[in-house]
Order: sequence, then C-alpha cells, then structure tokens
Amino acid sequence: MKTLAALAFAGSLALALAPPAQALDRAAVASGRRDLQAAVDRGDLAGMMAVRARLVALSQAEPDQPLLHYWVAVAAWRALPLQKDDKLAERMGDDAVDHLDKALQIDPKFAEALAVKGGLQGMLIRYKSGAMMTLGPQSGANIARAISMQPDNPRNHLFMGVGDLHKPVVFGGGPKGAIEEFRRAQELFAKESVADSIAPDWGRDDAYLWEGRAAMKMKDYPAARAAFAKALEANPKNGWVRTQLLPEVEKALAAKEK
Repeated sequence: MKTLAALAFAGSLALALAPPAQALDRAAVASGRRDLQAAVDRGDLAGMMAVRARLVALSQAEPDQPLLHYWVAVAAWRALPLQKDDKLAERMGDDAVDHLDKALQIDPKFAEALAVKGGLQGMLIRYKSGAMMTLGPQSGANIARAISMQPDNPRNHLFMGVGDLHKPVVFGGGPKGAIEEFRRAQELFAKESVADSIAPDWGRDDAYLWEGRAAMKMKDYPAARAAFAKALEANPKNGWVRTQLLPEVEKALAAKEK
C-alpha cells in the first residue's frame, strides 16, 4: 500500500511540475486566416508565402493543434498554382501533406484535413514523374473518405470537383461530374454559418469560379460567365475572377459572335 501511495504521489507531483500546455493563439490564427484570404484575392504569391511562414511558426510552437497544421496546408494549396519554381513547389506540397498527417494523427476525425490532403496529392502529380498511378487514386480515395465522414462539408465537395475536373475522362473524371460537385458545394455553402474566427470558412467564391472553369472546358461560355459573376457576388475582391477569368470568357463570347 505504501508503494502504491508513493507512486501516486510521484505521479501527481510530476503533473504539478510539468509545464502547462500552451493555449492556442487565436488572435494570431485569425489574423493569418484573414491575411491569407487577402493575399489570395490579390493573387499575391509573396503574401501567401509570408502568411504560410507565420502559420508554420505557430504550428511549431503549438504542434498539438491540428487546426494550425490544417491552415499551413491550405496556405500551401493556395500558393502552389502560382509557384514557378517546381522544386520549391514540390517541397512545399510534400511539407503540407506532412502537416495534414500530423493533424490527422491528433484528430483522426478531421475530415476536411483529409480532403485538403487529397487535393494536395492531386496537385503534386504534376511535380512527381510517374506519380499519377499512385497519387491519383490516393487523392480520390482521401477526398471520397472525407465526404463519407462529413458529407455536408462544402469544401470536401469542392475538392472532389477540382479532382474530377483534372482527372482524365477514361478514369471517371471530366467537367460534367465536376460541375455536379461544385453545385453541391454551392448548396452547402449557402447553409454554412461559421462564427468561429479561426475555423475554416473559405471557398464560397471558389465553388463558383471552378464551375466557371469547368464550363469553359466544355465551351459553354454563357454558363461560365454566369458562374464567374456569381463568384464575384460571393467575393467582389477576387482578383483572379475579375482580372483574368471573366475577361477570358468575355473574349471567347465575342469571338463566337463574329
């Protein structure tokens, strides 16, 4: 009995002397979330990379916070299409997947982290020679599993749509199926209400702009223009739509009318 009492006392003493768990710096995360969206709206790669570096530092200081690893990965997903250095892009993508693996180790039910992982795996195919036959199925399986875990999450369907759009038709991809996923995401975004200043809330305009890109692939320019207009209604600051995608579809419509 004395031995058990001594062990219990030693355990309680160790707990008392252990350093307290570090609280999540919510203000810093909220600031990073806002600054990331602002950089995305501007198409500012340097701004996205700067926010990513801040989020990486936060994740290193508080490694047991799955949401920090998630935001690091989202910043990478946003920045990768603008990164012209393929080697750097590949390293950044691999690092983002590692962060998501950490998030999922801490919280295996974090479905959206699994969807982002699938989205990144799909993007990494272009940087890894011969990886399509491995990363492609892994990407699709992870996004499908995320949807099965959390079917009402709009971003999960957004990632599925992006994956379908880039997947060859012979493997079940293509713009038609992608548009169905983007419209499902739009329906779910209309119902989503996020009060937490650090929780994921992005993607409303993305669901419309990606529908527009799918319509462009089908040469359905009126539908593309309508989708891009809705993207700007959702987010008037979206520079990609305003300065590139919408002018591109207007040019295609003008050429068709000649």
